[in-house]
Amino acid sequence: MKVVAVVIPVLLMFCASVVISTFVFHDHHYRKVFVGSVGLVACVAMYGSPLVVMKQVIGTKSVEFMPFYLSLFSFMASSLWMTYGLLGHDLFIASPNIVATPLGLIQLVLYCKYRKSGVTEESNKWDIEQNTEKSKELQLATNNDTNCSGSSPN
Repeated sequence: MKVVAVVIPVLLMFCASVVISTFVFHDHHYRKVFVGSVGLVACVAMYGSPLVVMKQVIGTKSVEFMPFYLSLFSFMASSLWMTYGLLGHDLFIASPNIVATPLGLIQLVLYCKYRKSGVTEESNKWDIEQNTEKSKELQLATNNDTNCSGSSPN
């Protein structure tokens, strides 16, 4: 259900962009500016979404919720696209990546700062191999069930 709640608005925005750029803007330049602006907003939202995780990392002082490789490659991709956009004088490519590159750098700095805290693993109380106390209780319960069901009530 959560996926549908995200996919439907994205598809609606895409369809609205197509309809508006097709029927409202008859000049190629205005279509390009409109679609580029919609893409710019989408890119800034995509690169800004890790801010929630960064808040959680600072609060818990643990990088458990922030994958390193995602942060690293996000920074690398945004840096390369920013360079490409600046060299090509294309502000629709450069603008969101000018925002994304410092965000990626901040993620990497946070990862370096809190990496020693490591990933805290909460033991699973239902894992029979790791939790011998629960394992014994389950074995007793299973033995009692088989003993009760094995005898006939005549």
